Amino acid sequence: MSSDVRTESLIVVTGAHCDPRLGATASEIEAEGVEIARRVPLGDGPMSDQMARDTQGVGEAFRELTPDAALVLGDRYEALAAATAIVAEGGFLAHLHGGEITTGAIDNQFRYAITALAHLHLVATKGARTRLVAMGERPERVIVTGAPGLDGVVAPLAAGHGSSEPFVLVTLHSETLGGDPEEQARTLIEALDRVGRPCVITGANADPGGETINTVLRDACEQRENWTFEMNLGATRYREAMTRAACMVGNSSSGIIEAASFGLRVVNIGSRQDGRERSGNVADVAWDAEAIATETRRAIDAGRWSGDNVYGDGRASERIVEALATVDLTDRTKPFSPPSTRLG
Repeated sequence: MSSDVRTESLIVVTGAHCDPRLGATASEIEAEGVEIARRVPLGDGPMSDQMARDTQGVGEAFRELTPDAALVLGDRYEALAAATAIVAEGGFLAHLHGGEITTGAIDNQFRYAITALAHLHLVATKGARTRLVAMGERPERVIVTGAPGLDGVVAPLAAGHGSSEPFVLVTLHSETLGGDPEEQARTLIEALDRVGRPCVITGANADPGGETINTVLRDACEQRENWTFEMNLGATRYREAMTRAACMVGNSSSGIIEAASFGLRVVNIGSRQDGRERSGNVADVAWDAEAIATETRRAIDAGRWSGDNVYGDGRASERIVEALATVDLTDRTKPFSPPSTRLG
């Protein structure tokens, strides 16, 4: 719940939050003392089927809860389905993390679609704001808040894995616009074997190909004494891992957005995060085992990184609340004329 007296939060969870195979992380939300107003489980099946269930479930929740506005984060198919339901029900839609680019994943298309639906844009970077205004969104409705994922990263953290030798933190997701997930997982394993460090590997998300990646990586961990597979570390343990790790390897957005605030160097593989703004802690590398191993060794030898995070200062939440508390929720105007007519 928000501590601002002008607002009251009603939390609706879906996707991995309701899926035991992906950690059922709704329990972590409740452990923080936050009440969940509705759960919308998506079940199994193709992405389009899950989106249909999500649209129906969020639509029903919106009608029952009757909020003044709805806030949707990110670029996943669950977020697009939820955004579609909210707008179809006549709701005011605010969107977090619009204006970013990830050309290597289908999430890029989902993100643009949510932007087209949203009435208020709460963006993580100045570059994202520039991009949305250039697309024709109303400048006064595009507000730079920073990334909420950075809020609280300086808080004391619980004990982690406690390895005597600094480990490599690994997260690999499928490249949903191309690439063989099994082949990519095996290339990553080969690279990590060449590096020869302990590894803490977290599970892939629910994107197509994710289960294949998890199967290959679990098997690899079972065959290596100093590798650990965790489907979901949870927010606190994941932050502890980022604090303790020698470097991060894979293609997770956490390496692009959050890792810089921990001084953690990142080896970002492949095209999934192509186009996203980076801080100076990220090194990009292609799908080649030796190249990945070389960059990983270089990152470990370089030690902690120091510099500003382009995604903000850890105060996004207060800016988000201020924007929602002061915006005119009755103004649902969207710029429907082509951006070129406004750019001159």
